[in-house]
This record gives sequence, structure tokens and C-alpha cells, in this order.
Amino acid sequence: MKPFILIFVSIIIFSGSFGAAQQPVQKPVQDIRGTVVDAATGEKLYGANIVLEGTSRGTITDEEGRFILKEIPVGRYNLQVLYIGYDPVVIPELLVGSGKEVCLTIDMETRISELKELVVRPTRRKDRPVNSMALVSARTFSVEEANRYAGAMNDPGRMAGSFAGVTTAGANVNAIVVRGNAPKNLSWRLEGVDIPVPSHFSGSNVAGGGGLTIFSSSLLANSDFYTGAFPAEFGDAAAGVFDMRLRNGNNRKREYAFQLGVQGVEAAAEGPFSSGGEASYLVNYRYSTMALIFPLLPELEHSDEVPYYQDLSFKVNLPAGKAGTFSAWGIGGLSHTSMHGTDDPQKWIYPESRVRMKFHYNMGAGGISHSKSLSEKTIIRSTLALSAGQHYYNKESRLDAETPSEIFPLYRIDMTEGKATFTSTLTHTVNRGLVLQAGADAGQEFYRLNGDARDYLAGSMVPILEGTGNSWLLKGFFQGKYTPLPFLTLSGGLHASWFEMNNQLLIEPRLSSAFRLAPSHEITLGYGNHSQTEPLFVYFVSRAHPETGNLYAPNRDLGRMRAHHFVVGYHVSFNPNLHLRIEPYYQLLYDVPVEENTAYSMLNFMKDWTFDRALVNEGTGRNTGIDLTLERFLKNGFYFMTTASIYHSEYTGGDGITRRTRYDGGYVLNLLGGREWEIGGRNLLGINLKCTFMGPFWHQPVDQEASLLARDVVYDYDHPFTFRYSNLETMNDFSIYYRINHQVKSSVISLQVKNIIGRQYMGKKFNLMTKDIEDDFFSSPIPFVSYKLEF
Repeated sequence: MKPFILIFVSIIIFSGSFGAAQQPVQKPVQDIRGTVVDAATGEKLYGANIVLEGTSRGTITDEEGRFILKEIPVGRYNLQVLYIGYDPVVIPELLVGSGKEVCLTIDMETRISELKELVVRPTRRKDRPVNSMALVSARTFSVEEANRYAGAMNDPGRMAGSFAGVTTAGANVNAIVVRGNAPKNLSWRLEGVDIPVPSHFSGSNVAGGGGLTIFSSSLLANSDFYTGAFPAEFGDAAAGVFDMRLRNGNNRKREYAFQLGVQGVEAAAEGPFSSGGEASYLVNYRYSTMALIFPLLPELEHSDEVPYYQDLSFKVNLPAGKAGTFSAWGIGGLSHTSMHGTDDPQKWIYPESRVRMKFHYNMGAGGISHSKSLSEKTIIRSTLALSAGQHYYNKESRLDAETPSEIFPLYRIDMTEGKATFTSTLTHTVNRGLVLQAGADAGQEFYRLNGDARDYLAGSMVPILEGTGNSWLLKGFFQGKYTPLPFLTLSGGLHASWFEMNNQLLIEPRLSSAFRLAPSHEITLGYGNHSQTEPLFVYFVSRAHPETGNLYAPNRDLGRMRAHHFVVGYHVSFNPNLHLRIEPYYQLLYDVPVEENTAYSMLNFMKDWTFDRALVNEGTGRNTGIDLTLERFLKNGFYFMTTASIYHSEYTGGDGITRRTRYDGGYVLNLLGGREWEIGGRNLLGINLKCTFMGPFWHQPVDQEASLLARDVVYDYDHPFTFRYSNLETMNDFSIYYRINHQVKSSVISLQVKNIIGRQYMGKKFNLMTKDIEDDFFSSPIPFVSYKLEF
């Protein structure tokens, strides 16, 4: 850790930020611009009052719903928005820096009660989702939070690990477990369409996550995260939904950012296409090599595995007058890693020392979106998108010490999966209390799947995965939000879907309600019926027919897993900046794919590159628990959030026996917070901490005799999930940043350290030298130092 602390301090000293040269002669200023729109229809709101609390500055929106506050001194402010017939909004602790303009899109929701008083209390909206149809198990997250939370590493996936009901799948991955469900059951969405997991090295350790989100968090607009009973518009998701949106670039001023850090290099640009025009662009490129970090991690000192990645993301926004607004967007990433092992048997410490491996994950998603107001009460939004992900994994091993140069293949997997999607949603405001939505999503999945694995009995490679073709997944929904009384809101609808591969049509009801007992107290209820397809490789398991010997796919007609979600919630706001939310929940999973007469269930899936099981929809599962969030939003330079979850996750496999699932940790407690100080009247120094206490996941016990014979760890799958190393794991994260506001630019120096003193059990490993089975831990801190310049 010492080298990274020294680097951090050296950069600050080099910048002269504490020196006399940095004392402000004149406090830098910046503009705050934005657009105020109706949350349901996107209609621009003319005449909304914009007030910067604590100052005499204010303005109103023009005919296009736009506003600008010029030359605001740098710092943090509360921005208040008032408009007749709408609930007032306050954006708290808005950060104004000198390097980039503050550009906002502010959604306002209609108010049901008539104006009977002159003063209406503005509402802080940071704990409420962007999607007004979501009343339970949902919250929004912002770019600033992703950048500020300790342990988030500027990664939205890791940031979500701080939310109630969410458990991280490991300190070294951004895969997350939602309410006891496997990470693969989380749906990832971007710009309103489903996409493959947008993480570098996706699936290398855990299906459903990877090392780092493919695009930078600085491109995100405020987005939503759902942990259950989500609205009818979301389908093909059984655990949760990560619904992300890209922000528009600045259409008035060209701005640039450059970041140099231990992770690598990042460059971004945004601005208008022409002076005075409305069109804008936003683009970001990252290139990173972890070669500078991995040699410092003790548990990897005997490995030559080093990951590399790069990614490119963009969004172009093109307003077209009466034709509406068009946008083109895209993300793409390349990542690969390899191991070479050694031919010297004297250096064979663990089986990995003999292995030669290559792993690639390439992913891309892009599309063209269009929105148009058909009237003041109706808007239509449509997207045509294409996405694809490719996994390539080749693993070989040296034979033995007598012939160390001879290598035999273990398995080779080459999978390409993609989807062409067209989606369209129509939103209509019938009156102040009723909003209706209807939408359709047509996705054609295409795939090319090939895989071979070694059959140790036959002594040769046999095909385990084979399939090429395409299949339709058609989805549609209808939903509405109705507020018959000022204290009561109802939201519900139906989601329908048809999967061509198994010709299965499903219709799923969704319903939720919010009842306000008082201005600061609210009770919510929610129910949802949900379903999800399995990863495509599951359907294309290849087996030899026992009679003919011909290859066939036993899972081709496998049905979708389904789930009932029930949620009750209580929410209280003690003051505008402090709130408490409690949510008990119950999830009943059914039609779960399992293997007949065994304990195997897809509810426990983590990763399996040689998957070759024949499955049936005869399993069940149950997740029960209670989530708690106590959160103080950033105010006067201080914030904290405490989230706690107590839960139980169990399943019934193909043998009819009920057991705990792999992910039944039992509990998780997150304590995080931070403090920010103003330095020299214009700069900001921030420190953030996070402590996590959680019940570890479960493992199979080790078969000692089989492991000694195989000279590798062999697990006892007849007694699944009966072992864990301890009943408590901890992770501690820390970050410190210093923002320097110059007159026309700003810079941010940051040190982020994940897993400072934590130790996470990873499983067992076989020591080839001592013939002992050892515990494998991930215990090293992961430090990142960076310097970012905005101008």
C-alpha cells in the first residue's frame, strides 16, 4: 500500500494544490443548464421556476423547457424546481466544478391534489427511481454516487453491491447476488433494451458479472436498479434489473476529460456539432493493462495470468424538430487474458502451474433510438438495436513430471450470442391521475455455439456443445399508474412473452401500490410474476443418443424458470435528507431447471465451461428475507448509508430434497459514509469508507481420496452446499479524492483501495509439492491511483 499512498501524496504536492500559487484570487464560476420535462410524457415544461437555494439566483424555463444559471461560483448547492400542478423537486448537494458545465434533465411528476395552500414542501428525489411506475424494490443511482462510494471503483456494478438486498459475489468481480438469486438471473439493460453482460471478462469467474463494467460511469445518466416485483415493462428477468441510461453530451460547449491511472488511460469528449445547434456528441475511450497491479498481489505471485482490456462508448443526440429526437449510441469492449504455465516440474506448486489457457470476452451493443411527442399528453419512444457477446476459452494442461513438455487439451469453448431488437413504447397521460403505457419488444437471437471437452474414460475430446441458428423472443406489456386519491397510488399491468425455441407463451401479472399515511410515512405492497430464459449454451448441450449414437440436444425444449415475488415496504422520511426504508419479501421460484434424480439445480449456477447436463423443469426454490436502508443524503459535506439484509435461500433439486442454495449467505451489513471539506474556498477534499460484514456462500465438501488420486481438488457433489469456511467475511474499502477547481479547468486526484484488510474464501487448492489440500483466499488490497483533468 505504501507505494500508492506515496504516489497519491506526490501528485498533490506536484500539482501545487496546497501551495500559495493555488490560493484563489477569484473564485472560479460555472454555468448550470438543464431541461425540465414531464416525467411520464417527456413534454417540455414552460415557465417552471428554478431557484438555487441559499442564493438570490433563479430563473424560469423557456418554451423548450430549458433554463440556464450563469456564472455560479464553484461548490455544492440545492437546486429547487417549482411548477404549478406538479410535485416540487429539489436536487440536493449539486456539485458545480470549474472544468465542466452542469447539464441536467429534471423529470417532474403531476400532483393530484388541488392547490389549497401557498407553500408546497419540495421533495428530495434521490431515494426514488426514475421510473414512476416502480413503487417497490427500486432505487435510482447517479454518476456522482458511482464515483464517490468507497469500493465502487467508478463501476455501477460494484456500486450496486452497497444496496439493500444485494450481496457482492466477490471482491475481485462485479457480479452481484440479488435476494439470494444467482448472478446470472440479473437482467442488464441499456437505453431501454436487453444487452449481454456489459463487463470485461464476463463469466470468467461468475456467470452474470466480470471484472469491470465495459463503459465508464461518467457516461451514465441517472438510472434505476430493481431488486424484485418490477413493473410490467421488464421481462426475461427473475432476480432483478439493472436499467441504465446514457446521458446526452453538452450541446452548448465542447468539453474534454483525460484520466491517467494505475488502471490505464481514459479520454472523453463531448459537445455540439455546430455552434448554436441542438445536436450533441459524447464519446469515451479506455485502454487498460493490469500488469502494473497484479505483480503486487501476493496470491498471484506464482501466476502469469494478466488481464488486458479496452472499450469505446458513445452517444449522439440529434433533435429533429417536428420529427422528434433521434439518438445513436453504442458500447463495445475487448478483453482477454492468458496463462502459460511452465515446463519445469520443480515449479509446479498448484495445478494451475501446469496449465496453458486463453480466455477472450468481446461484447458490443448499439442502436438508434427515436422519441416523439404525438401530443401534449402522448409520447412514443422506439429503439432498433443490435448486441452480441463472444466467449472463447481454451484450456490445456501438461501431462506429468516425466513428460513435462507434452500438453493435452482439457476443453475448448467458442460461443457467439447476439440479438437484433426492435422495441417501442407508447405513453399517454389520460388525466392528472392516470398514466397508461403499452409497448412491444421483438428480439431475434442468433447464436453459434461450439464446445469440446476431454472424456477421461475414452481418452479423447468429445463434443459437449453444438448449435447454430436463431430464435425469436417476443415481448409485450400494458401497464398503468393510477392515483385516485392524493395519498394512494396504484401501478399494475401485464407482461406477455413468447420464446420460439420451446414455443412457450407466458402471461405475467404485476401489481403494486403506495399508501401515504402522512407526508413522511408510506406503506407499499408489490407482487410480480416473472420468468427468465437460461443462457443459450444450456439449450444446446450435445449428447450422443444411447441407441443410435447420433448427437442430439436434450435441453432444446426446456421451459423457462418462473417466480412469484411478494414485497411489503415501509418508508419514513425523518427530514428531507434522512430516510428509512424496510422491505420484507418472499419469492417462490418454480419450473426451475434441475437434473433428474440428483441435487443439481440451475439456482446454484456459478460457472461451468464443460456444462453437459440434461435438465427438466421440476425444481423449486424459495427466497425470504427483510431489507433495511437508513440513508442520509450528502448535506453540509457529510453522508452515510447503512443497509442490512437478513435472508434465507433454499431449493429443491431433481432428487426432491430441499437444501440451502449456494448463495444462502444469511445476512449482509454495509456501513458506508464520507466527509467532504472545502479547501481554499474552491477545492474539495473527500474521504469515503465502507465496511461490509456478510455470511459467506456455501460450497461442496472435498472428496479427499479422489483429490489425492487426481492430484487436483475433487468436490463431493453428493453433499452440496454443506460447507463454508467461516460464518463471517468482511471487506473494507477506502477512497480519498482531491478536486482542484482552476479558473477554466478542474482536476481530480484520487486513491481508491478495495478490500483493505478483508479476506474472502475462494475454495480449495491442491498443493502438488506437499500433496496437501489448502484453503484458497482472496485477501490482497486492490489499490487504484488516478489523476483526471477536465477542461
